Amino acid sequence: MWTDYLLDAQRAESSFQHRPPRFPVRQPSQIIRDYLTQTIVIVIRETELAAVPWKNGGGMTREFCRAPCDAPAFDWRLSLATIDRPGPFSLFEGYERILVLVRGAGIELDFGARGQARLDRVGQLVTFDGGSLTCGAPLDDSSTDLNLMVSRARAKTQSRVVRLANPEVISTAGWSDTLVCCLSGSVQIQNAAGHVAELHSADLARCVPTDGLLTCQLRSAAAADLFIAAVGGR
Repeated sequence: MWTDYLLDAQRAESSFQHRPPRFPVRQPSQIIRDYLTQTIVIVIRETELAAVPWKNGGGMTREFCRAPCDAPAFDWRLSLATIDRPGPFSLFEGYERILVLVRGAGIELDFGARGQARLDRVGQLVTFDGGSLTCGAPLDDSSTDLNLMVSRARAKTQSRVVRLANPEVISTAGWSDTLVCCLSGSVQIQNAAGHVAELHSADLARCVPTDGLLTCQLRSAAAADLFIAAVGGR
């Protein structure tokens, strides 16, 4: 699985060559060393993500990660979607989609004969068939949502949203990746090796079994919401 990080690093290196970083970032070689030794928590920040506009002009996608990262038919993919105006979602036959509100007033989802869903609170979550026609309409201005897509044939997931009040212990055992995304507020995450990383709104920690037990806790008195997803192959 370290090859996924190698390819992610190569992609990042190409990106660095075309635009100067807006903040201190780890070089691709350091990302690979971090993963191989797994002494630190791998963090992907929202500000590092490249925005890809939708073909219909209704929004944009910023991808955090996928597996495998070099295959067009991914087993799973995690991204941020910013929806600026009403319109249909792209179809992903054979995938389950999990959508979580991160920012904005919210979004109304129309599944046709399968009903509707409304996300109007940060951390609200809905699961639906990626291969069925779905239309989304922001409730006011734009809506930013976390979007996890998982192949029903090749992968599986367990996900939840946690309103963090007390320290939360997360096991990484038994899954290829454990994804921890801060939806609101600010938290710190510590792995079994004792490395601590800070996560702010829409920052992601991508963890693996060698991280061991993870401990998440608030960095201040303000509340925080976490999306936690364990993903792996079938």
